[in-house]
Amino acid sequence: MRKALKPIEAWFDQQGWKPMPFQRRCWQAYLSGQSGLLQVPTGSGKTYAAVMGPIAEMLSEGQRGLRLLVITPLRALSRDLALAIETPIQEMGWALRVGLRNGDSSTYERSKQLRTPPEILITTPESLSVLLANTKAEELFETLQAVVLDEWHELMGSKRGTQTELCLSWLRRRRPQLRTWAISATIGNLDEAALAALGASEGPPLIVTAALKRTTEIRSLLPEQIVASPGEDIWGCGCTRS
Repeated sequence: MRKALKPIEAWFDQQGWKPMPFQRRCWQAYLSGQSGLLQVPTGSGKTYAAVMGPIAEMLSEGQRGLRLLVITPLRALSRDLALAIETPIQEMGWALRVGLRNGDSSTYERSKQLRTPPEILITTPESLSVLLANTKAEELFETLQAVVLDEWHELMGSKRGTQTELCLSWLRRRRPQLRTWAISATIGNLDEAALAALGASEGPPLIVTAALKRTTEIRSLLPEQIVASPGEDIWGCGCTRS
């Protein structure tokens, strides 16, 4: 396990970062075959906590084909997620590809993903549902090892959350060893949220949290000059300039 994480730690060192304890716990849990739910504040590094375990496994095994599926509730988040995941891949020269599949994806890109699947695919519940209906779906997902549910609180308890759970049920039936990690910044009912994400058949869910101290800095920015049009009440007091 330590050897598998060396490429990940090397990239963190290159950035001048030290992995947080919750990140290491998620990596080690994933590599030992566990699924779970991660809840930490926004901006704490939860994306890397969830995806670096699967990436370490990919680099260690060197197999081709779709290995990691990332499901995001918002199409607008897909590009940010792709950028975050592609950054270490490009900087370290890892032989991994990241694909996006949503309503904005071209027909050519969709067909290409079926012919030569990327190792990491980022998609939405709706696009995944359509993809599972494709005649090549079973072939595409036959190498899948992990699913990451981004912003799980946005999906859970909604129709789109139910749609996601049905997709996961289809995938787990064909890939019984599939590991699932849900990540969120705010979820109150952690046990129920984890059970909904992981399913009842995976055993007691692993829940990872971190009591991180966040500081807030407030600065007031005032313009050097206040410019107003002639006759405008710039102070809100009923006074105007002549």
